[in-house]
Amino acid sequence: MTEIKTVLPALTFENGIMTNYSDLLSVAEEYKSLPDVIVTAQQGSRTNAVKSDLKKNADLIKKSLKEEDKLRSAAFYEENHGAVAALDTLISVREDLVERTNTWERERLEANMPVLEEFVSEQNDLHDLDAQHKLKADNWRKLGTFTATGKIVNKIQNEIVMRARLAEVEQNEKPKPTEFEIYQINVKRAFSKLFEEFSADELYTGRDFQNSLTKISEFLK
Repeated sequence: MTEIKTVLPALTFENGIMTNYSDLLSVAEEYKSLPDVIVTAQQGSRTNAVKSDLKKNADLIKKSLKEEDKLRSAAFYEENHGAVAALDTLISVREDLVERTNTWERERLEANMPVLEEFVSEQNDLHDLDAQHKLKADNWRKLGTFTATGKIVNKIQNEIVMRARLAEVEQNEKPKPTEFEIYQINVKRAFSKLFEEFSADELYTGRDFQNSLTKISEFLK
């Protein structure tokens, strides 16, 4: 794509009439000559930059028209038909560019997704992740994931690897005991200590056992 470097003509009003509107209209017409089909990443990037430039131009024209309109009559827009035409053309071309770049971005993502899916699958296999912990390629389905040549950006690769490692740790982590299981453990520990206090060679009264159970009750509070 041939780069279009446009310097926006200065917008001024003289006696209510905008100057440089012919140059503004020329700018709009120049944008209309952009290629209809986006093929390369460089073209897509440049077209996105043009979209941004178009918006700045259109916003500046609208601002100037509104400011001057506060001081003029309804006939102002008829007198400044060139500026209005330039604004309409800029907006129309920008909408067309938005549609074209959106289509190109979707097609580019579809073409690059198999590369991402393969890399994510390799990480799932490498860390032996089960169905619950497996990573999904769609989590990184965005333009910033790929370089202009269709490779995965290094920082995205590192992020996927780190997420796979964390998933492996989470998968292999022992489940935490429930409150009831903790209670059972404490009961067993208390009775174990109680058993150690009694000797098989001695006789104990019910009072002795009652006192021991009181200790256990206090321990479990």
